Amino acid sequence: MSNHHNRLAVSSEYSAVNYLPATLKTNKSGWLIEYYVENPQTQTLQRKKIRLERLMCRYSSKSEAKRHINNIIIALNMKLSTGWNPYFEGEDSRMYTPISEVCRKYIEETERTQREATVRSYKSFIKIFSEWIEKQKPGIYSSMISHAMIVKFMDHVYFERKSSNGKDISTYTYNGYIKNGSAFFSWMIEKCYCKENHFAKIKKKKTEDKRRVLIPEDYRGIIEEYLKVNNPGFLIMLKLIYAGLIRPKELRMLLVKDLSFAEKQIRIRKEVAKNGRERFVPVSDEILKALLDLGVQNASNNDYIFGRGYKPYTEKLSEARMTKTWIDLRKKLDIPQKMQMYSFRDTGISEMIKNGIDPLSVKQLANHSSLDITTIYTNHADPNLRNIILSKTPNFSHTDSNDN
Repeated sequence: MSNHHNRLAVSSEYSAVNYLPATLKTNKSGWLIEYYVENPQTQTLQRKKIRLERLMCRYSSKSEAKRHINNIIIALNMKLSTGWNPYFEGEDSRMYTPISEVCRKYIEETERTQREATVRSYKSFIKIFSEWIEKQKPGIYSSMISHAMIVKFMDHVYFERKSSNGKDISTYTYNGYIKNGSAFFSWMIEKCYCKENHFAKIKKKKTEDKRRVLIPEDYRGIIEEYLKVNNPGFLIMLKLIYAGLIRPKELRMLLVKDLSFAEKQIRIRKEVAKNGRERFVPVSDEILKALLDLGVQNASNNDYIFGRGYKPYTEKLSEARMTKTWIDLRKKLDIPQKMQMYSFRDTGISEMIKNGIDPLSVKQLANHSSLDITTIYTNHADPNLRNIILSKTPNFSHTDSNDN
């Protein structure tokens, strides 16, 4: 048995000396070694037997066999006294790994395989979940977490936890816990740490449709005039979100070598793209000129186009800095809070469709998985919808035209 599993056995609250020592039993069917040890799943003593028929055949006398058997019993009882447990061996041994260790391994793997924002979300969930579990059952094994415990945890989330602004947790956040928890337990099942996904049995709460507000032209003009002077690099980023439908997270990962002046396009590498598919985004002459003014032609091919300081640089721009820049800008120019940075992408998609660009082309540019996702953007709240409809709706009849 490995030291790893010995540590697991000794460290758990269930590994107190819960066993009955091994003894030799003789009956009509033969000799056997019998002992009792705690089953971590049921927390009850379970009988274990070691049959001795083959061993007995090796000896010419019972006395010789008994000396060997006594040595086995002494060694077995020594192991039991130090916390050894046969349940920690074999194909189910991972089932008895403390949940704290499983959480650590999950985050380690997530950091190697997932995007920055995803890792941050998983870390936040795991921290809250593991701290709550440890308070309820210190040292509990991964496979011993029950459905009832997950129900209690989700009640704790919904009724006791508060958001960062001190308000009650929203239904969106509640459903986010279910999503993250389900992902965690699916991973545990895959890695043989448990056999059931208890989060998958929790029903999500009904939520109202999100209505993201588009950013009309007058606000875009105000933003452009201010950023031309104060932060031209950030202005180019916003224009690429709007006109190129490049996601903010993808923008931060673009390298100078991804930009082609000859082809007038930017390559979104597959390792950068949200869905892992490479694509090429056309870039207007106006934006290309702005990139030249930004100094991209003097940068190294491996520099980030939008590095630290919103200029080509060896160090990429952080997501936190980009978000703060937008929040500060919104406050400075008195832009409504519902108009988020991602709204530039929503606005670009919506206006492309309204201006006659076919939805399939928009889908390809936006890198959507289906047309259904693309057409969702036509449902966004548009502050200028009233004026558009009134100015472009045809007259009911010639009489209406004459009346006007």
